[in-house]
Amino acid sequence: MTQMIADSYRGLSRAIGLALEVLLMPAAIAVALIGAAMIGLQLIDMLAPTPHRL
Repeated sequence: MTQMIADSYRGLSRAIGLALEVLLMPAAIAVALIGAAMIGLQLIDMLAPTPHRL
């Protein structure tokens, strides 16, 4: 009985670990892309040439 509970716990922890990996990787990629886009927009604002006034 104790062995069955231990095996079930190991299987459950593996399933949870896999689910977290499957959910965390796309979330981390999305956060990185959004952050890079925000940095890019800030750089465009800072480094864009200003139009000349007539």
